[in-house]
Amino acid sequence: MYESILVQAGLTEKQAKVYLACLELNMAKVPEISRRANIKRTTTYGIIDELVKMEILNSVVKNKSKLFQAQSPALLLDILDKRREALKKSLPELENVFSTYHIHPQVTFFEGKSGIRQIYQDGLNCISKKIYQVVKAKSHSELLGEDFVEEYIKERIKRGITAYDLHPKSGDIYTEKRGRQNINLKRYVRYLPPDLFSASMIMVYDNKVAMISSKKENFGFIIESKEFSNTLKGFFDFMWKLGSTEPDIN
Repeated sequence: MYESILVQAGLTEKQAKVYLACLELNMAKVPEISRRANIKRTTTYGIIDELVKMEILNSVVKNKSKLFQAQSPALLLDILDKRREALKKSLPELENVFSTYHIHPQVTFFEGKSGIRQIYQDGLNCISKKIYQVVKAKSHSELLGEDFVEEYIKERIKRGITAYDLHPKSGDIYTEKRGRQNINLKRYVRYLPPDLFSASMIMVYDNKVAMISSKKENFGFIIESKEFSNTLKGFFDFMWKLGSTEPDIN
């Protein structure tokens, strides 16, 4: 039973057997550990070296003999946390490699309020923690409701995702909650002429571009393509430089 739990925690089957043998023996030489774990002595030496490097076994010299002792099982949680943290830091680079060699361009279509909400949920899972949005806040709220939008913004902030928004310069919502730059809400904004905003929202994140229509047409889609997303991100950066920092609301 304990062996399977240790394997689920990240040890190999043989590492788990050797670790459990050390727990039971308290302090022992390699031959004793080998017999208790039922693993060949030559193999046991290598496994012990691995567990010592992982810092869950200690080596002690006693009466000129080298003995090994298991560290507390609680240390396994620390090891898993360290591995998880290391993976988290490497994830953006790994995802980039994966998308370069394995993901084929594809388009997914969504219809109706429930379908469009799936697009927002997908955006909340972005690895880069950055979303670039061309958004008309008023149309956005009409399509999905202000309550949903507010919950989405709260969840975005909770997940540490920063939004870079291009908004219409006039004729939209301009409050601290919506349509204005607000560092506390992890939102940076630039303003452009309103005739550029027909759809409710365009989002660029990771290797994806999502487009959401107005309430009238009530649909959306996600294009997953590195080339396409890079192109749209280039357009976004260009428009960002042209945008003003304040809307025309007088």
